[in-house]
Amino acid sequence: MDNTNSKQIHIAVLTGGVTSSYVAKNMVNTYGQENSRLIFIDTFSESIDDPTFADNHRFMDDVAKFIGLPILKVEGNDSDELYYDFCNYDEETSVLRYSVEVKFRQILGYLKDIREKENLEPILYFGNAAKEMYDNKSICLESIEKDLGIVSDIDSFFEKMIEDPVETRFPLVDNINKDLDIKDIIQNEWGIDLPRSERKRVHIAMFSGGAGSAYVAYYMVQAYGKENCKLFFTNTLWEDEDNLRFMDEISEYIGLEITEILDGRTPEEVFYDYKFLGNSRLAKCSEELKVRQTLIYLEEMRDNEKVEPILYFGIAPHEKHRRDDSHVRRRSNIIQENSPDMNIRKAAGIRSFYEHFPIEPIETRFPLIETLRDDLDAKGIIQYEWGIQLPRMYTAAKEKAEKENDPISKKLVEKGINGFSHANCGGRCVRGGFQHYATLYSIWPDQYKEQEEMEERFRKHFEKNVSILKKNGGAYTLKQFREDMERDGVEKYLFTPDDTIPCVCSFS
Repeated sequence: MDNTNSKQIHIAVLTGGVTSSYVAKNMVNTYGQENSRLIFIDTFSESIDDPTFADNHRFMDDVAKFIGLPILKVEGNDSDELYYDFCNYDEETSVLRYSVEVKFRQILGYLKDIREKENLEPILYFGNAAKEMYDNKSICLESIEKDLGIVSDIDSFFEKMIEDPVETRFPLVDNINKDLDIKDIIQNEWGIDLPRSERKRVHIAMFSGGAGSAYVAYYMVQAYGKENCKLFFTNTLWEDEDNLRFMDEISEYIGLEITEILDGRTPEEVFYDYKFLGNSRLAKCSEELKVRQTLIYLEEMRDNEKVEPILYFGIAPHEKHRRDDSHVRRRSNIIQENSPDMNIRKAAGIRSFYEHFPIEPIETRFPLIETLRDDLDAKGIIQYEWGIQLPRMYTAAKEKAEKENDPISKKLVEKGINGFSHANCGGRCVRGGFQHYATLYSIWPDQYKEQEEMEERFRKHFEKNVSILKKNGGAYTLKQFREDMERDGVEKYLFTPDDTIPCVCSFS
């Protein structure tokens, strides 16, 4: 077909994201509404009910209304037929994803009708952006168009798959402006709320004094820039004072201030409010002081700042291929705190929680598991390269062995136990089991006494036979446990791993 005398029609291919929307608006500004059209291809969800991308359809309607043109939504049944020059069932080797090629093929019939029935020559505009735009941390540009396909493959498809090649244009690649903040323009100049998939990402390190989370925070800032990151600390008011020193030094080293959130109550006050003493199976303190405060903060951030949080946790490496092993869930398993299986439990539990409990799912990332090398020594790097002393909870047994020549502490160190397994709540974590409290009694007897007295106050106040620890299915108080350790020897309990799942406090 000879198209030399055909009038051009400019068509923006929208995919539900910000970059194609920006390209569409500029196209219409340049060529006028009468010479422009909008096509929406939804290649990123099977259904409008998909919770991840449902709001992209609303976003597209808002963009079309702002531009002043209707949207042609590509429809038609998916075909099993594949053109192997572009797509095959192996996602890693496909030039185009199957869902992308299916929608592109449906456009071809529309383009043919434009030429034959309207005597117009179509020119397609895509929202692919230059790499420099995605690399600019200050604008934090992430968009679903990034996964549409590379420019050369899209260009090739519309050259080869139709009788007469169709011209394709990529304005954000041909005219690179790496400082162009498209999300800010759409949200603040156009006045359109971005869908969740397109909001500016804020990377948040869940931080409360752990070495793993400290290194993850450093990695996060290096990857995404301080302007896109937060250090987030929910203070239980039971934190060890040396944790706060450590956190301040990490904050200064990274160059990122700590965002501290307070409920205002201690764990003990939470127990009184709920008339329920936290124990190794259920801890309202972590729910109220950590989880609830975190969710409130994140939802307010979404509502007020129109951003999308991504949470980072400092859980240590594990064997990735064992992530779904069913044996991890057997109650009979005794799982050591620092074992690969315990790390599997932690990561899976956190990810599941943040997928289901917030109003909208929140993405969680575990760089020490998923991104960084398996043999990375976060504690060693922090101590010897950064020059920051670890929180004393990690080294309390070692310090007591060296400074006081304490025989029990020496035996702990000989077994590779230099201190506590995590640095939260000053050692008074109610989710700790026998080994944890035996360690606390051996290293910091004053803190053990505080917890014992707290437990006794609660029992007396509510006249309940309850306890933090359980034995033979019944209450077993810290006072009883202390008396048994004094009679039998604390070593009986020091080296048997606890069969408990740590509370959310230990995740950071």
